Formats: sequence, C-alpha cells, structure tokens
Amino acid sequence: MYNNQYLKAYFTLKNIKQNDIAKLLDKSTSTIRRKNDDLGFTQKEILLIHNKYNIPIEAFFYDKDADDKDSTTFLEKD
Repeated sequence: MYNNQYLKAYFTLKNIKQNDIAKLLDKSTSTIRRKNDDLGFTQKEILLIHNKYNIPIEAFFYDKDADDKDSTTFLEKD
C-alpha cells in the first residue's frame, strides 16, 4: 500500500512547505494537502518536484507492504 512517509520526511528535511509545492504546481494548498495525504502526485507533478528539489523518485513510491525489498537505502543518497 502506498505510504508517503519518506516524501513527507524529504519535505521536512529540505524545509519545503506545502505552499512551495502549491506554487510550483499552480495548485491550491488544500489540493496539495490532499495529494500529500492520500491521492499522490501525477507523473508530471512528480518530475516537477523532483527536478526542482532533487528529491529521489523512490520517495514518491514507497510501499510499506514490500517486505522483500529494502526501501530505506535510497534515503542515504545525496
């Protein structure tokens, strides 16, 4: 199941506010809040955020139910 805990962690570590993402994507902050909570971002939005803030693509697709894969190693990349 999709879980955005790593994405939220990157936003926090890089001091990226929901308002910053809203401006980048030309969306309202309430829309960004919904996307951040449960809807997820579109491919285009993911690429825009990735390119602007250098957030690993893997952070957008963390699967907390994937027991056979170590999903934490991408956090160590710079």
